[in-house]
Amino acid sequence: MKVGVVVWAEGNIVKFRVAEGVRVERGQLLKVYDKEVKYILRVFDFRPESLLTPAEIARLSHKRERGEDVVLYDKSLRLYDTAIATIIAQIEEDAIVHGPTSVPSLFSNVETLDELDLEQLNLDNGDLVIGYVRIGHKATNVEIKLKGEKVFPHHILISGVTGAGKSNLGKVLAGAVMSVPEPKYSLVLFDTESEYFQGARPGLFGLVHLPEAEERLFYVSNIVSEPTKVEFRFTYKGVEIKRRIFVHPLEISYSKLYPLDFILTGEFTPPQEELLWLAWKTKRSDWLEFLTESTTSLIYRALSKMAHVNTINTTKRKLRHMLGSGEIFKKNDVETDLLQAIIGAVGRGKVVLVDMPHATEGEEKLLATAIARRIFKVYEEIRKNAPHEWEKLPYVMIMVEEAHKYLSKQSLTGISDVRENIFSIISKRGRKYKVSGLYITQMPGELIEPVIRQALTKIILSLPTRPDYQKIIEYSPYLDEASQELKALDKGEALVVSPVSGLRFAAPIKVFCFEDIIKEKLDEELAFKSVKVLDKKKYGKTFTTSHDT
Repeated sequence: MKVGVVVWAEGNIVKFRVAEGVRVERGQLLKVYDKEVKYILRVFDFRPESLLTPAEIARLSHKRERGEDVVLYDKSLRLYDTAIATIIAQIEEDAIVHGPTSVPSLFSNVETLDELDLEQLNLDNGDLVIGYVRIGHKATNVEIKLKGEKVFPHHILISGVTGAGKSNLGKVLAGAVMSVPEPKYSLVLFDTESEYFQGARPGLFGLVHLPEAEERLFYVSNIVSEPTKVEFRFTYKGVEIKRRIFVHPLEISYSKLYPLDFILTGEFTPPQEELLWLAWKTKRSDWLEFLTESTTSLIYRALSKMAHVNTINTTKRKLRHMLGSGEIFKKNDVETDLLQAIIGAVGRGKVVLVDMPHATEGEEKLLATAIARRIFKVYEEIRKNAPHEWEKLPYVMIMVEEAHKYLSKQSLTGISDVRENIFSIISKRGRKYKVSGLYITQMPGELIEPVIRQALTKIILSLPTRPDYQKIIEYSPYLDEASQELKALDKGEALVVSPVSGLRFAAPIKVFCFEDIIKEKLDEELAFKSVKVLDKKKYGKTFTTSHDT
């Protein structure tokens, strides 16, 4: 459908006159076909054009204010609307999407995109489907799929205000990873709100409801005391459905923790780090209980007075804060090895979900650091010592909720020094070893610049605050004119920037609703069961309908 005519073009900016009676939206994708080149535009602003004199405007507005009819002769010539758009791509005769290198001629027609145009943009040639292409606020039928083998090594940044849909997007991405036929990717999730497994509240869905959960989900929770498969039952459309999920207890013995697990939280000063190493060298597997349970004077003497008393006291306080009340980190030896089990699950391409709704902030940080450090260490060692085996390992991405707590200038800078933590290390070096971060934050303006730069895939939900969207725009391609659109996004709407996935522009997307994905899969599952029951009645054969594995 024709929506206007080009009246000005310069650089990558096109202004077109909007046809009378036509509605154009900010963020809408449009096309201009000129000289065998198809230009794809995205609208980012509007500007009325008026040839009226100030006296005419004053007279006509005064009449309208008094409720009188306003008659304007030659209105279409003297007063009309224009929209301003940026050229995001051009498609030439080879049907390949290129960056814009020219502009359309004046008076070229501006039209809406059809399904063929959207298909030519090659937005659905990946294996991780996350939503539909969006035209303004309206979703199309064309899916956006990210190329996992390109996206996973280079980090993903998800940003948006509270309520923008970050948690839903996290579940959609986890579901997409679980749905890939081959276990090429692993995703490690830390859930402090218990919303990923069974849904945040009754009536919502979680990862356990996915049919793929039986094979691809590794669940860590305190609902079990030993590693086992647990049967979860739920009812959908009057039919009881069972899922048998492997569950590992959420417990780690003090003896499995090392000084680096604490040091790489970024919470300890150099003198405190030296104390941790000194205690470990002196007491080995009992080092942690020695520091937390012994008196300050005993520690001072046992370490040959090599640590200051104030350093000992401060370190003891920090250690106790991170170890918590003993629900997760236990003084006594436990029969399970959670950290090793997670390494094994990652190597098999599982989605690892660590459910810890009652964890304190200290416990959460220590647990996330210990797990991430082990994964990075194992992948690094295998790459160096057995590169052929490393090639076979799946890409692994570790979710960092509230990423600004770990990767802000404040968290990485002490009084007089710069502190590293495991996630800042992964952001710099993880790509070499197939380890990356999924950074989720509502305050991207707080993140250090290298993290934003190195996250080559960004999914930006609604961001109304200037410091946040300006920081994203400053360190991302294709977003130069996107500030107004980022402020106006509705819940579940986003712009996707992913050059590594082949996207040559900021793609407008309507993220899938995770509940809709589950309902569609459950409908397919029930239909499949019905067919098997009919086959059994017809042919007298026995078919197993159990999901036991």
